[in-house]
Amino acid sequence: MPDCFEFKEDDVSLTPVWATLPSLPLECWNPNALGKIGSRLGTPIAMDSLTRTMERVSYARILVEVDASKPLVDHMEFMLPNGVKRNQPIIYEFTPKFCTDCNRFGHLKESCKSSKAASQRRLPMKLHMLSQPRPLNSRLIRRRGSPQSGLK
Repeated sequence: MPDCFEFKEDDVSLTPVWATLPSLPLECWNPNALGKIGSRLGTPIAMDSLTRTMERVSYARILVEVDASKPLVDHMEFMLPNGVKRNQPIIYEFTPKFCTDCNRFGHLKESCKSSKAASQRRLPMKLHMLSQPRPLNSRLIRRRGSPQSGLK
């Protein structure tokens, strides 16, 4: 397999998400401060254009690569330049669903169809179905070579 298709196990659960920082103080509206905040969430990638130009100051919005196999940070504390402690809420535009059993996006561990627990739940039902033979319908059984069977 080519090198570009070899993934580390940790890489499988990484995904970009938009994080909204409501009522972020204006002192924090710069690439350096937003980068530090983004680093505490994951790996900062970008800020949206309205955040960059400060055209919408009700919230800042940053794109961050997060590890979906771990809980997302929903708030953080930091010191403002004036020495005041700030408890900043974090709101994500969506919360990625990631299964830690099968390492796939789209569902959580509790609803994984390929997990061990799910396969054990299905196993007795399959065995039960196999243990009960179907009754044969004598009308459908035809002897080989009979005119009705079409076989010679």
